[in-house]
Amino acid sequence: MSAVADALSNAKEEIFIADWWLSPEIYLKRPALRGDYWRLDKVLQRKSEEGVKVFVLLYKEVEMAIGINSFYSKQRLVRNGNDNIKVMRHPQHAKSGVFLWAHHEKLVIVDQSIAFLGGIDLCYGRWDDSKHRLTDLGSLIHSAITPTKRKKTSSSPSGEFPFISVSKSNSKLYMPDLIVDSPSTAAQELARPMSLPAASSSLQVPQPKDFFKQNTPEFERKSLMATIKQGIKGKGKHLAKLSYAPGELQNGPATISELDDVVDDLDGSAKFWVGKDYVNFIVKDFNNLEEPFDDLVDRTTTPRMPWHDMAVCVQNATARDVARHFIQRWNAAKNEMAKQNYTCPYLLPKAYVDCSLKSNFLQAKSQNVTCQVLRSVSAWSCGFIEPDIVEQSIHEAYVDCIAKAQHYIYIENQFFISLPRNNLNTLNQIAEALFTRIVRAYKEKSVFRVYVVMPLLPAFEGEIGQSNGASIQAITHWNYASICRGKDGLLNRLKDHGIPDPSVYISFYGLRTHSVLCGEPVTELIYVHSKLMIVDDKIVICGSANINDRSLLGKRDSEVAVIIEDQEFEDGLMNSQPFPLGKFAGSLRRRLFKEHLGLLGVENEEIDINVIDPVSEAFYKNIWYDTAAKNTEIYEAVFHCIPSNKVRTFAELKKYKELQPLYVDEPVQAEQMLNRILGHIVLLPLDFMCNEVLTPPPGTVEGIMPTALWT
Repeated sequence: MSAVADALSNAKEEIFIADWWLSPEIYLKRPALRGDYWRLDKVLQRKSEEGVKVFVLLYKEVEMAIGINSFYSKQRLVRNGNDNIKVMRHPQHAKSGVFLWAHHEKLVIVDQSIAFLGGIDLCYGRWDDSKHRLTDLGSLIHSAITPTKRKKTSSSPSGEFPFISVSKSNSKLYMPDLIVDSPSTAAQELARPMSLPAASSSLQVPQPKDFFKQNTPEFERKSLMATIKQGIKGKGKHLAKLSYAPGELQNGPATISELDDVVDDLDGSAKFWVGKDYVNFIVKDFNNLEEPFDDLVDRTTTPRMPWHDMAVCVQNATARDVARHFIQRWNAAKNEMAKQNYTCPYLLPKAYVDCSLKSNFLQAKSQNVTCQVLRSVSAWSCGFIEPDIVEQSIHEAYVDCIAKAQHYIYIENQFFISLPRNNLNTLNQIAEALFTRIVRAYKEKSVFRVYVVMPLLPAFEGEIGQSNGASIQAITHWNYASICRGKDGLLNRLKDHGIPDPSVYISFYGLRTHSVLCGEPVTELIYVHSKLMIVDDKIVICGSANINDRSLLGKRDSEVAVIIEDQEFEDGLMNSQPFPLGKFAGSLRRRLFKEHLGLLGVENEEIDINVIDPVSEAFYKNIWYDTAAKNTEIYEAVFHCIPSNKVRTFAELKKYKELQPLYVDEPVQAEQMLNRILGHIVLLPLDFMCNEVLTPPPGTVEGIMPTALWT
């Protein structure tokens, strides 16, 4: 989001934004060291006052079904009456007859010359980094407090797991004193007694009005920021660079390394997630969005749910293409809803002549690639004159890339809902393409790998096995039905085709992390929201489309993605054989592998892991799979977290929750085990609730909804 902030700040003519959900009060740069300067609504207001035209397209939700309150978002953006900001919400449900489908794109386009697209909405809960912090109390003010309330996580949204009693816990409160730039340090934090960071040792942070309900009204945040600035005079230059817009200082903006230094020194002293931005979707869904600085959950009992996502920045002709998609949608919406409103203009695309980017705000090194914009659109979503015209080029690109893959496929996606051709519950061909490609590798006796990383649980408020768990169970059912349940599950089809161990070719994973919250160890899943596929370190597909019919068929949700093919290569390995690796695709895949394995920023002679070759048995089985398996075993022993292969029925789930986790009975042993966690990668438990029917019961609201809503 920081790059988006810089791009918006550099806008000269126009800004286009399309979102499934937009939260005007989110901070594009964290921590917010300059008050609300980098808050989204303030950035757009500032640019509009400079004469930049701002056009925002929001998905108009069915209010009874989704609580994203796009009406509030629109009113907040236009509240100052600035004619340079135009906002439209689409579709008109009654007029169009569209109730089940959504505009799901996430786009930011500046001057039709630079575009951001991917899975990240400009809304609450999305900002995160590779550390995936679980806690954000805002200050180190709770050091003397013994935990007295049960923790609420995705494993126990109602807080039914036992909490540590004084007699069974260490008397010393453990908190991290400094977080280094590595996602693998969460386990190490358990071993350090709490101490104040050097940069903030003199801070006198205001106490929250209510210990168990930490709201963050605007005047308190400004006071907090002023106090922080006063307390860190030793890092004045760094703070100045971070706090001001690019070009305001003679020395220019801060470098990434300088940002890391200051952010690390501020850990525990400034809120990264203000108000409703601190979320745990399974514990509590959003409400009262018109009160942005009021917390949704109790920060002292509920860890946030970290967010793992992916987006790309494109420029030049590709950015023009993305802009043309936005313009097509905008003009279609105006023609449908505001044809006689002459204050809301039609938009015109720029020519492709001389479309190279003039700004040099991007500090990161870019690679030379070829790009093509892909879409899922139809008459309702994009205004095609012919009602039967449908574009599903994202789906076609996925299937084509899977079929042509030589060595490996790496997938990160929010869903995996895809069944074979003969099962009409889904129509997309992702699972069929994977099945065909793996069977071919088996027949050829060639080494071929498919990695799939997805959420351990869907992000719906509710609890498995409880009356409020119908939605979370429904998505869980369709994911597992596509992977391993019944004759149409992908793994079962591969076994039936003679492949004794499909995991040699394809395996499924999730992400999890842990920390300490008010003296008590906690764990939470990391929610995978990416819509990404990397093939052979040469091709990347990244966008907003999930692996399900909603995103891929074109007639349902509208989506945008981009397929990127490398044009610059470097020496690499595939199955221990020399192979040219694309500079962009290869570097992206290696960075993700390092993040998930806990290797980012780590210099440890005891850890000798090379992620260059994703195909070899030494990496695929002995490093990636084994690390995930060991992490899974430790988390289940220490926390009794779910999902778990040990829980196959609702009755087993109830008994599992009644057991005391190891961190309660043996806190020292639990701490030692957590120190052995590497990164975030864990196995997706394929036997979780395998002996139960998870489809919504007839007669419930979820049960009367059509299957297409879930798939």
